[in-house]
Amino acid sequence: MFAVKENFLSNDILNMKITDLKLEWKDKSVLIVGAGSTGLSCAEFLNKHNIFFTLIDSREDLSCINKNIDIVSGYFQEKYFSQADILIVSPGVSIKHPFIQDAINQGKEVIGDVELFCRLTDKPIIAITGSNGKSTVTTLVSEILNASNITAKPGGNIGIPCLDLIATDSETDCYVLELSSFQLETTFSLKAYASIILNISEDHMDRYDSYSDYRDAKKKVLHNAENIIFNSDDDVISGISLDYDANTITFSLVNQKADFYIKHHDGNEVIYHNDNIIADISNIKLIGLHNKLNILAALSLCSVFDTDLKQTQNVINEFSGLEHRSQVVSTYNDLVWINDSKATNIGATSAALAGLSERAVHLILGGQSKAQDFCDLVPALTANVKNIYVYGEDADLIIDAIVNKIKTNIVRVETLEQSINLVASTAVKDDVILFSPACASFDQFDNYMHRGESFIDSVKRLEC
Repeated sequence: MFAVKENFLSNDILNMKITDLKLEWKDKSVLIVGAGSTGLSCAEFLNKHNIFFTLIDSREDLSCINKNIDIVSGYFQEKYFSQADILIVSPGVSIKHPFIQDAINQGKEVIGDVELFCRLTDKPIIAITGSNGKSTVTTLVSEILNASNITAKPGGNIGIPCLDLIATDSETDCYVLELSSFQLETTFSLKAYASIILNISEDHMDRYDSYSDYRDAKKKVLHNAENIIFNSDDDVISGISLDYDANTITFSLVNQKADFYIKHHDGNEVIYHNDNIIADISNIKLIGLHNKLNILAALSLCSVFDTDLKQTQNVINEFSGLEHRSQVVSTYNDLVWINDSKATNIGATSAALAGLSERAVHLILGGQSKAQDFCDLVPALTANVKNIYVYGEDADLIIDAIVNKIKTNIVRVETLEQSINLVASTAVKDDVILFSPACASFDQFDNYMHRGESFIDSVKRLEC
């Protein structure tokens, strides 16, 4: 167990590390690549500590950014990359861009904000990655730890850039970081106190040369970790996790030899740690087997600290999930409408369907496919899926991949709202309407949040 409150380094150590960074970079040319939330966070951090930099972005219109920071915008100009000694690359920019590859080949330092964060803090880090479930587990872990009087700050890919967290370093007991494969590509100094790869399924194939390339990026979260947590039911994740020299903690839905597992006791579904009951999950608000796995993962990660079991039980019972992730938004007219807009890949949609295997489901798919092979979705399209509605930019690609491999009725529509209106006219009492698009949202929406909110608005209009 990590002894919080006593072993943490003071804020003086952080200030010393920042001073060292300023000296190290004093005569260096620093280029921040990308002016999204991460890039602006880096810019504000360097600005605050009087470290000179240049910020560049390929977008022409950056009028939405109301910041006191000069930005070179419009397109990436090679001269800025060639002049730079250090590149801080935002996760939204591929490191395979020719200018960035040139910098790497020349031996220049190419890092991300997570790398810079790891160099500056000595607080324990819980590092969470995976194709699906990252945000749910990150949030659960943070809430469990905070309920046990362990000050845990969530951030990273979940929405708060790492460097925005570091201002409160002296008040923090640990950081809980959701890390994407893009962030891990430019991270080299992570030495997490506890790390996990929740799962790996094909995603972001528009950014990676192969599934293996994507998997290798995810594996970086385990490098130099003190404790590695993994799902022993998943042979792929088990194989990856056991390759590292670290203490291991396992969880399972079925294997009672795992450190954490689920079992029925006196008519209730409970979670055991070894032979001890630590949580009852009979009355949780989360739905689906995948969310039971998320709870197991969160409890396993929290076990590296001394947590309060009563408070942990309260958090699990009250946690209703995140917006746009298997979120029940209506039960009007005896239909269950689920907003899973955050499912931007096949793995996420497959997991959502698996959790509803005993219900009659109408599935809504569509958007930008990100070069995924939708044949991989076919095993999840079991007999309980009554209808599939497909909309958006890559609707024809999706339909072509699955149409001759399943017996389920497939309906091609143009928009999300059109699919909602159609399913409302065909669904019957107790049916589930699952909006789990398995695609990116940018063909018709600003992001997955905008897409999810549009789904909710359309469903609510049916109740009027």
